[in-house]
Amino acid sequence: MARTFPSIKPSSRDFQMGDFPVKTYRALSGVTVRRVFGNKQLGYTLKLEFKNIADGGSELRRGTGKATDIVDHYNDAKGTVEFFNLPDAVFAGMNNSLEGKLQRPYSDIKWRYAGPPTIKSVHSGISTVGVSLVGEIDI
Repeated sequence: MARTFPSIKPSSRDFQMGDFPVKTYRALSGVTVRRVFGNKQLGYTLKLEFKNIADGGSELRRGTGKATDIVDHYNDAKGTVEFFNLPDAVFAGMNNSLEGKLQRPYSDIKWRYAGPPTIKSVHSGISTVGVSLVGEIDI
């Protein structure tokens, strides 16, 4: 398992709850039956945006992370392969009750990258980084 995600407060978070594993059956008569195949929601998604953070190196400003920290973490996680935990900083500013539902919906939910981080150069040495994560059950 990769180390914990870098402790950087995001500028914005976009969270989508997971859904229960359901199979829908449709009869020729038009009757629909849904069968639930589990008691835990799956497929949580979390999109994070880190606006105007330092690329890395000497231009690091106090209290901010670096874009290189996120890229290094992505590489340590072997891209979209390995699971990791999210630090409290990712949920900073949220109500504790809501934070608990997002950070650890179940004790066995871990996060992994849905794809590589996106990096937009804003100014010399400053970038905006986007990260998409998927929450899944880790066995």
